Amino acid sequence: MKIWNRLHTKRIFLDVPLPDKDAVLQFVAEAFANRGIVKDADILYDGLKAREETMSTGIGGGIGLPHAMSNDTKEAAVLLVRCSEPIDFESLDAVPVKVIVALVAPEGKPDLHLQILASLARLCQYPGFLKAVQQAKDPKTLFDAIRQLEETISFH
Repeated sequence: MKIWNRLHTKRIFLDVPLPDKDAVLQFVAEAFANRGIVKDADILYDGLKAREETMSTGIGGGIGLPHAMSNDTKEAAVLLVRCSEPIDFESLDAVPVKVIVALVAPEGKPDLHLQILASLARLCQYPGFLKAVQQAKDPKTLFDAIRQLEETISFH
C-alpha cells in the first residue's frame, strides 16, 4: 500500500510550532477536521488521546505516529507535520519527536488500519524518508519526494 495515495499536499504542514504532545494531538485532529476527513475534531482528539494513554506512538528516531479509528470518517487518511522544535513524545528510545505522521481510519476496518500502519512504519524506517522530511522546502516538494521513494523502493 502506497502512503502517498492516503496523503495530500494540503495535509502536509512544515515547521509548525507545537509546544507538547497534547498540542500535537489537537493540531492533528483539527487539521483532519478542517480538511473534511472527519466532521468533529473533538471526537478524533479523544480517540488519539485514548490511544496515546495505552502506549506512546513515538516509534523512535524522532518520529511520532499517532493514529486512531473513528466512526466520524469514511476514508483512511494520512497527515504529516514537521514540528519547528523537537517535542517530548514519550518515545520508546526517549528521542524527542520532530516528525509526526498521523493516521485516521474508519471504525470497523481494522485490517485497513493495520495495513496502513505497517506501510507507514516501513516508510518511516527508510533513511531517505527522514532526510526528505528534513530537507523539504514546501509541502509539494515533500509529497513528490515521498511518492518517488515509494515508487522506487519495493515496500510491498
